[in-house]
Amino acid sequence: MDRICSAVLQKTNSMATLGRYVIISDDEFFEAFPDGEEKSGASLLHALNFLREEGFIDLRYSHGNMYCVAPLKNYEPPADEQNAPLRIPPPAVQSAVKAGKFNLPAFFAAFAGGAAGSFIISLIFALINA
Repeated sequence: MDRICSAVLQKTNSMATLGRYVIISDDEFFEAFPDGEEKSGASLLHALNFLREEGFIDLRYSHGNMYCVAPLKNYEPPADEQNAPLRIPPPAVQSAVKAGKFNLPAFFAAFAGGAAGSFIISLIFALINA
């Protein structure tokens, strides 16, 4: 988890107890951002989406600059990684990883299996109806 995600999670945990929803403005989140980090809506949305996907928060809705969030669990970094900052890839890299690559041999194998199954069923029906 990177510094921005950690700051957003800490801010959410400080404003609400686990499982309770609270409405937080983006300005309040920006106050919690570490020094030197870009305070933009894109970086905030990236952090909120990452935390939601990992199960740390539930984002009920966002309207304008207001977010309704509930903390679901606390983050405790592993002992060997407490001093090393963790970085998550940008959203473009994450979506490419999630999408995966088109597997052409698997596609043709599935197509051939479907065609063979259809041929066998057609043959059975032809023998029954003959």
